[in-house]
Amino acid sequence: MTRRLTDHQVSRRGVLMGMGAIASMGVLGFPALGFAQEVDGPLTPWFGKGGPKAGAGLKWTHGLNLALTGTGAAIGQVMSQGSQVATNLIRESGGPDIKLALNDHQGGLVPASVTGVRRMISQEGIKSLGTSYGPASEALFPLVANSNITTFWSGGAGPGGLNKPNVWITMALFALDPATGGIAYLAKRFPEAKRLALIGQQENGIGAIKGIAPKVWPQVSNGGTVLDAEYVNIGTTDFSSLIARLKSAKADAIFSTIYGNDQGYFIRQLRDAGVNIPIMSIDLATPTVPDIAGDAVANNCFLAVDGYLPENPNPYNKLFVNTYKSKYGTNPDYFAANFFEATNILGALISRAVAAGKNPEDAGVLSEVMAANSSFPSVYGGSVTEPGQMKFNVEDHSVTKPIGVFEIGQKGVLKKVATITKGSTDIGAA
Repeated sequence: MTRRLTDHQVSRRGVLMGMGAIASMGVLGFPALGFAQEVDGPLTPWFGKGGPKAGAGLKWTHGLNLALTGTGAAIGQVMSQGSQVATNLIRESGGPDIKLALNDHQGGLVPASVTGVRRMISQEGIKSLGTSYGPASEALFPLVANSNITTFWSGGAGPGGLNKPNVWITMALFALDPATGGIAYLAKRFPEAKRLALIGQQENGIGAIKGIAPKVWPQVSNGGTVLDAEYVNIGTTDFSSLIARLKSAKADAIFSTIYGNDQGYFIRQLRDAGVNIPIMSIDLATPTVPDIAGDAVANNCFLAVDGYLPENPNPYNKLFVNTYKSKYGTNPDYFAANFFEATNILGALISRAVAAGKNPEDAGVLSEVMAANSSFPSVYGGSVTEPGQMKFNVEDHSVTKPIGVFEIGQKGVLKKVATITKGSTDIGAA
């Protein structure tokens, strides 16, 4: 199902007409008119001044491929909200006029993903795409390559997106990037734990379960053992059999790549069964998981993931949080933050292309601009005076950004307890 977040649609002809109008104002080398003044806006401190030379007035439709129904619907909602906040700020800052079109992949269904995105390309005229979930995103790669759709994978991203034409991964690789540090923290925090249980889903995070955990845990736990991996189907709500096997195996700790609402049911039922061993997760869907798990979510539960905190005082994050909360009445979460960042990156690439006298719609232009400067501000990390930094690898299209370990509290409130680096067992201060 394809939905429009706004009523505005843009055809290729409309975009090119907009480019022509911008060209007449001096952006593409034509004599400048009096309208070519620069514009200050809320994003100016990090992305520069707006105005015609930054793509002001250029119409652009950006598609979002999200879970709007089914498993993860609450996640899809906040993802779209994060993108919407970004598009509003981009316009206010004199950047391109980006409108959003939505496709519902219904909780990760591949047919709904492919059919819906194909429809957005042909009928909605999208020129770029933001996507979430593993298989629902990976199935799109041939389509976006053939259609020249620059794609930002900002939810549930895995290694299948590496080295793919037109695909840029804007988050830590799902499970893979934080797994080593998260497992190392588990061993350091609970040195008595020797038997590690592994619980995952076949759709994503397999590399962390099969490759990283069995290698890292014995190293960091002084010879500890890894139990046979357990896999559950997406949408599982009854974990009684799995919990019985965990008890029988005498697990001391759990590394879990379960995502979506399933995680909430697992945590609650595990604690209700009297099993209070520590759990290291790599995903936390808020508010649904804390709502389902109740008080159990604050009992020895940890999260290793891109290190996002709404209270982070970095000025770019403060702008995001204040704007998001003003519009939606609540603080943004990790998923909203990732889509906010990705949409601002899109806006910056369009602006840079226009400033360089290029048509951002032309094949390969946005990737060329990315290769020329792959660093962007981030709502992760940073300081009171400076934003965090995220930098893309222009060869494999992955990103490096701050990752943290968090202790999960009541209602899913996170307390950062360590800083980690992808692929490293080093544990840094919070």
